[in-house]
Parts: sequence; structure tokens; C-alpha cells
Amino acid sequence: MTITDAQGVYGSGTYVDTTFTPVPEEARRILKELAVRTPGFSHDQSLINGVRFEGSDLPCVPGPIKVVAVTAALHAMVGIVGHEILRIRGIHTDGKTTINTDHAGLHLGSVALPSIDGIDGAAAVALPTVPQYTYGKLGTPVKLRTSAIYKTKTPGAWYQLHGSTDPYPVLKAIGADSEIKLASGDEAYRYIEDHVMRYSARDVEMLMVENGLCGSIVYAPDAWLQTTMGALLATHPLVDYKKQSFAADSPPVDFPPMKASDHRPLAGVKVLELSRIIAAPAAGSILSSLGAEVIRVQVRDALDFTPSQLCLTAGKRTYDININDGSDRAILRRLFEDADVILQGYRLGSLTRRGFGLDAALEVAKRRGRGVVYLDENCYGPEGYYAERPGWQQIADAAAGSSFVTAKAYGFPDGQGVLPSLPISDMSTGIVGAITIMSMLRDRAKYGGSWHGNASLTAFNMMTLEPWVGLYQPSVVAEIQDLYRFRPMTSDLHVIELYLLVLEGWKTAGKERGELMRNEKFFVHFRDSVYGKDLRILAPVVQYDDPKSAARWTSPPVPFCHFKNPSWEAN
Repeated sequence: MTITDAQGVYGSGTYVDTTFTPVPEEARRILKELAVRTPGFSHDQSLINGVRFEGSDLPCVPGPIKVVAVTAALHAMVGIVGHEILRIRGIHTDGKTTINTDHAGLHLGSVALPSIDGIDGAAAVALPTVPQYTYGKLGTPVKLRTSAIYKTKTPGAWYQLHGSTDPYPVLKAIGADSEIKLASGDEAYRYIEDHVMRYSARDVEMLMVENGLCGSIVYAPDAWLQTTMGALLATHPLVDYKKQSFAADSPPVDFPPMKASDHRPLAGVKVLELSRIIAAPAAGSILSSLGAEVIRVQVRDALDFTPSQLCLTAGKRTYDININDGSDRAILRRLFEDADVILQGYRLGSLTRRGFGLDAALEVAKRRGRGVVYLDENCYGPEGYYAERPGWQQIADAAAGSSFVTAKAYGFPDGQGVLPSLPISDMSTGIVGAITIMSMLRDRAKYGGSWHGNASLTAFNMMTLEPWVGLYQPSVVAEIQDLYRFRPMTSDLHVIELYLLVLEGWKTAGKERGELMRNEKFFVHFRDSVYGKDLRILAPVVQYDDPKSAARWTSPPVPFCHFKNPSWEAN
């Protein structure tokens, strides 16, 4: 692979390949680079060289960013750390990991892929067995279009609005009427665009900041790096963790005893997942596939992404716990005090204010004499003036330059943004979070103490745009688009609409790739699901040859807040 500074192709600060490398080969190259660039990652070349990448030459995800190759490399890192943990636990392994890059590409669309008794897509989500968690927040065209990319008064500057879990404050901030009756998404987009264009890009940004709302100017990659927040985040490695040297030290912690039938790397490890939507739950899903006992807690009446309960709760137990309720806090405290891992996906500082932040976890570790692993997943990283700002996958796409680059690849002018088709940074940051947690568990077993890490949506996006990764040439982008007959992707589309657009392409591609959605080795079926007699979801991407160690979920996905009586003992 060779790259060139291609300012005339995708804009300033972008680097485009001059030759095409098939995805499996590119994934191997990226894995080797990441292994060198990741502090604390394995130097065991037998484990790195033991990864087998297989799959099609072309990626199955549209656009110029090498998300399939990068995601495949991240899954390989999960597999490698898994081997290290197994060896610590006294399990002999052959050091081999298999990653199918087509499977890794499908992983980015996991939430769109479940089928219930042969029904998939939006029809599956609408079935009466699937509880709804949007509570009308996306129920009208104007509410849906609150999350879209808009032209501003500033020439050549576009802005990513995001309705978050409630579009009303965003619409109020720009002077729009959230209850206006509009017939279509196009009409709603024009209505909101008319309001956004009354402001400069910086004025829209200030409106969002002043009101505690998320959003981002659509930056070119180099323009983001010139901001204070971008420059600060660039100083952190993608897999970002360290031992808490200022906390009370504790001895190395042995992993729990293994059952004879279950040699998965994380078997018996207790993970408390405090999260919603996609990124942190995606990390928890990988951990549960590797044997961890994952308890997910949230408030029943809080908005969530309804489709994700069809796949991202596999292998987990889910409970309704209100952190602001006294009796519920006592229950959560008991879970918190016994967890090996705290995985939290809320804004930095949010759980700290409620008594469940890192400091509280370190106090627990001190009392029990056993270190804890704590991971923050957020948009902007562990420090800086945006660290506590709310943010979503779309915000990270706009900030880091991913939306800018994608729009340029589709022929739009400088400054415009188009989302990169799927919640790629969500799902991939979930993999980064899993790598980080597994690395910290490994190091807790070797060195003792407590460990803290951060997984950032924007940091993942930034990595994919670095010169050493490179971008696909326009001819490759066009070839992918033609092969899957993806319909045009534009600035107005919501991520749900993009999900369905990509799913349509995957299902209707020509005979060369028509097997993608029909390849059963990529999927797993649950015959005892509460959703139906046959729930089909994407299987774990990381594959080992030993069936006892192989990633798998031992229980089907369940709705949010499904179980009663929260406890580490199954009930």
C-alpha cells in the first residue's frame, strides 16, 4: 500500500491510497501497525502472526474509510488478548485466531440484522413481542430530522444537529416548532434548514453549548486536529488505560475457577454495565460472548435504541434500576461493590455526581483488597474542555472529519457532511472498549492494583483518518457502491434510514456477494427467545478453533430491564 496527500480528492488533511489492497491483507497490515502503536499490547509475534484473516477483496461497507479492515484488526486484537488471558488461567492454546473480514463488516450493522421468525428490518422491530423504547421522540418527521447535517449561514460550513434522547430542546434552541405538522422528511429537513441557516456555524455551536446540548461543526480532518480538543485527544493512544498509582495498591487478582465445559477467556468475570444505546453495550456484548457475567442496568422509562435489545443484550441479564431512587441505589451499590469491571457509557462526571464514579470504585477496591477495572466510554475522550460534553456517534463523525470525507467521496462540496452509513464509531468503539477492559483484566492478574481506561468515539474516527491508515481511491468507492447498488446517501438521512439502506444493499447485491446475508456461519439462532421461536442475530466475530474457548452467547438477547431481583446469582 502507498498513500499520497490527496488534498484535491477528499480535502485537506486526507491521505488516499494509490493502489488497492484486498481487505484481508489490509487488515493484517493495520493489525501489525496497531500492535506497535498500542501501549501494553502483546509483543508475542506468534499471537500476532497467528491471526488468520479471510474474506472478500472488496469491503461491504460503503465510503472511502477503511472501516472493515480496521474493525477486523480490532477484533483480532480482542482474540490475541483473549489468548493471553487463557494462558494466565492455565489453559493451553494454539495461539490461533480467525477473523472473517466480511463478518467484521456485517458487525458494524449488527443492530439492523436480527430477524424474528424470518421477519427482519423495520418489520421485526415493530412486532408486538419487541418492547418500544423511543417513546415518540422520533415519531414525527420534524423530530426525526432534528438529527441531520445542515448548511449554516457561514459559507461552506455545515453543522451536525442531534436530537439526542429529546429533540425538543434542540428545536427550541434554533427557534423551530417541535409540534409543527409536516408531511414528509424532506419537508421537515427544509423547515429545520431554514432555521439553522439563520446562524453562523459558530453561533449554532454556541447555542448548543449554552444549552448543554450536543452537536458539531463538520470539520475537515486537519481542521479538527487544529482545535484544542482535537490536538489534546490526538496525544492519547486508541487503547487508552493505566494503573491507578495514586490509589491503594492490592495484590494480583486470580481469575475465577473455570468450569470444565467453559474455557472462554472471561468465564466468571463479573461486569456491571451502566449504559444505553450502542457503544458501551457493544463492548459488553463482546465481553459476554467471551464468558463474562454481564449485568446491564438502566431505568425502564429512559429512551433507548429499540432495535439494539435484539442483539446487544445477548448473554446478559438486564435490570430496571433507578440510580436516583434510594432503595434502587442500595441494590446498585451491592452490584457495584462485587464487580470486577465497571463499564459505563454516560457522560464523564454523571455517575461521579451520583456516587458511582471512578473514585467510588477505587474506594470499594481499597475496602475489599481487590483491584477494580473501570472503563469510561464517551464521545471526546478522558480530558479537555469537551470531555464532559454530551456526544453521539454522529457528533464524533462530524468532529473528527469522517462526515466531511464521506461527503467529498460522494461528490459533495467542501464543508458538507454525510454520515458514514452505519454507527461505525459506535460499534468499533465498543470493540476498543472490550480490548481495553480485557487488557486491564490481564494486567490486574499480572500486576495487581486497580485500572482505569477510556474508549472514545471521536478517537476511533481520528485513527481511521491518520496517514498510516489511508483512504480508498474514488474508483474503489464507486466499485463498492455499484456492487451493492446502495442508494444515494445524503446529509438529511437519519442513521436508522441509513441502516435500512445498507441492509437493502446487502440483501440485494448480485450473485458475487449475495451470500453475505445468507451465510449461516456468520449468524447464530436462538430457539428459546422471548421475541419469537427463531431469533437470528450476528454471531461473534472472533473465532478460536477450540470449541471450549470459542466465543459464544449462552443465553439469548432479552428486552431492556427484563429480569427481576438484581443479583450476581442467576435468577
